[in-house]
Amino acid sequence: MNEAEIDARLAVARAIVREAGEVALRHFRARDELAVEHKGPQDLVSRADRESEASIRARLAVAFPGDAVLGEEEGGVEADRLWVVDPIDGTANFLKGLPYWCVALAFVADGATRFAVTYDPVHDELFEARKGRGATRDGRPMRLAERPFSSACVGFSHNFKTPAEPYLEAMRRLLEAGVDHRRMGSAALTFAHVADGRLDAAIAFRTNAWDVLGGLLLVEEAGGCVTPFLDGRPLLERRTVMAGAADLVTLLAGTDGRVAGGPRIREPSTTRG
Repeated sequence: MNEAEIDARLAVARAIVREAGEVALRHFRARDELAVEHKGPQDLVSRADRESEASIRARLAVAFPGDAVLGEEEGGVEADRLWVVDPIDGTANFLKGLPYWCVALAFVADGATRFAVTYDPVHDELFEARKGRGATRDGRPMRLAERPFSSACVGFSHNFKTPAEPYLEAMRRLLEAGVDHRRMGSAALTFAHVADGRLDAAIAFRTNAWDVLGGLLLVEEAGGCVTPFLDGRPLLERRTVMAGAADLVTLLAGTDGRVAGGPRIREPSTTRG
């Protein structure tokens, strides 16, 4: 794809996530009226998720009919030009009235994430990254924070399809190093907040592409190191990923710099001291 084609898609993506965010926000304010389905233990979906994704798919079908879509609710397949959609990341928070959820959209072409747009409708914040061109929040450049371990905080994302042991091992490493942690309930927004310097790193255990693909690009373009999701394995395969300050990602990954059973860490051009 040429740069003009990617730029055209990014411009549309900004509008799409805002529109989908408005749909979701209306439901959030009337969430007691929503019918909720259980997809599995602690895994919920509501009409708000489905309507948000439907609005995104409808807009993309008109704007770029030749592109494929992979979404959390309606699925999809891998393709050379692929939109990866999470219509509401943080559904459990959403349904409980906790204002920590977002709409996440990433575009993949020729095996690489070309851009990402994550929108927090509650706080009207738009996080954006374009590969090779940096990351922004509401148009202002984002960079990772530079904090010592004694002040650092790592965001966790966990699902109940994952054994407890990796989560507990990562927490043990952090606590022994004097690093704080949070489990926020939305992987996509957690990674965006790493890029924006509110958190210092994030780890998501055995997660899906739509939860983290855009967030990984946000962090990488904000100067962080990442364990890449697009590493030659199937896009629909769950995997553990992390991103943020290099020293924290190395601590989480292990002393050999490798996630158990996963890829090497991709280092940023500069790391903090």
